[in-house]
Amino acid sequence: MEESPKRQWSPGEHEAAVILFSILVIASAVLGLLVYESTVPFCGGAPCPAHELLNLVSTNVNSPTNVTLRIINTGSVAVSLASYYVKDANGQTYAGSNWSGPNIPPNTTFSINIIIDGKAFTFQTGYSYAVIVVTGRNSQFTFTIAG
Repeated sequence: MEESPKRQWSPGEHEAAVILFSILVIASAVLGLLVYESTVPFCGGAPCPAHELLNLVSTNVNSPTNVTLRIINTGSVAVSLASYYVKDANGQTYAGSNWSGPNIPPNTTFSINIIIDGKAFTFQTGYSYAVIVVTGRNSQFTFTIAG
C-alpha cells in the first residue's frame, strides 16, 4: 500500500495557524486569571464590612410582663440596640420602640430586660413568643422564647 503524500502548509497557512494558536493560549490564560481573581483578589479587595450577629444564650421569665434575655454578640463590631418587638402565637405585637438598649462590644455576653405593658398579652407558661431586637444599623434578630 502506498502512503498518500502529506500535505505541506504554505507559509501563509503556517503563520495563520501560529497566530490562531497564540490567540487561544492568551485567551485561556486571561480567562484563567479572571476566574482566579474572582476568588483571590490581586488588590486585596475591600475590607470586610461590619458584621452584626447576636445569639440567644438563655431566658428568664421574671413576671407576666418582664423577660430577661441573655445574649452574646458574636459579630465583628459593637452592636447598639435601638428597639424591640414581642409577638405572641396569635400574631399580637408589642412594640418597644421608645427603648434604647446598651452598646455591646464584640464577644461580650449581656442581659436585657424585655418589658411589655400587658394590654395585648402577657407571658404565660407553656406558650412561645418571638422577640425581635432591632439594632442601630437596622439589623433584626429574632429569638423564640418560652413563657
